[in-house]
Amino acid sequence: MRKFLINSIVFLVGIIIALFLLDILYTYVYNNSFPRNKTQYILSLKEGEKLDYIFLGSSRVENSIISSEIERLTGKRTINLGTQGARLDDMNIFLRLLIEKKVKVKRLFIQVDYIYNYESSSDIVRSQALPYIRRNSVIKDYLKRVDSNYIKNYYVPFYRYAVNDYRLGFREFFASLANKKSKIDFNYGFVPLNGVMNKKDIREVELPKSISKSNKSITEIDSICKINKIDVTYFFSPYCSSLKTNGYINKLRSQLSNLEDFSAAVQEDSLFENCAHLNKLGAKVFSNVIVKRLDL
Repeated sequence: MRKFLINSIVFLVGIIIALFLLDILYTYVYNNSFPRNKTQYILSLKEGEKLDYIFLGSSRVENSIISSEIERLTGKRTINLGTQGARLDDMNIFLRLLIEKKVKVKRLFIQVDYIYNYESSSDIVRSQALPYIRRNSVIKDYLKRVDSNYIKNYYVPFYRYAVNDYRLGFREFFASLANKKSKIDFNYGFVPLNGVMNKKDIREVELPKSISKSNKSITEIDSICKINKIDVTYFFSPYCSSLKTNGYINKLRSQLSNLEDFSAAVQEDSLFENCAHLNKLGAKVFSNVIVKRLDL
């Protein structure tokens, strides 16, 4: 029995040591490899870097704003930091990270639509932030507020990597270890969609019938921009012709006086891959519309 207990203790200690070592290794690799997502890219920016135009939003920004086209038309350094599934809380943390890096932002554009009704953050951005939970105070505070597994992720070695294996596991670790670059050019951040929406697949898309009285992240973003003298513009990205608004856009405009409505800015359904996302050609059209309408 004694021998069994000793072997069990040795085995348990060995596992704990292994988890600590794996945690250290994974964390080191993610902190020192080429950026493979936009959270990593922001953290890799040089302190004090100057950016004229920054676009924040979900995939409805990531797939819709060709920053290189806007840069070509305006001569202004432009970057697309849209991220699939992102919500306003995620845009809030991206802005805070930019401020922490002392990145000088002249004008900020934030996509707002039905996500105004959500206070929560996205699983994608939360998982992207986990490798930096002990190394970045902004991310630590963010995860402490939004992550239900914060205690385990912070204190239990390797837990955050094991539980989020689908985004931070061996495959992504190995790609980072090999310094395999992402297909995304993070200097611009645009991710093109090449499909064309089939007319027979067009179905009515409906916006919410009601709107939240406020959004905490918007309030915080406004405050940060005011303190740091950043000109912020909220905008509503295009939808296809089958959009049913339910008066939601007018309700949103009553909450955001500086909202720019581009919901019907792209008229042809052939310029969409699906009703909520423009294809590459549609993104070029929309990027030109933004430059003209906002007088960039």
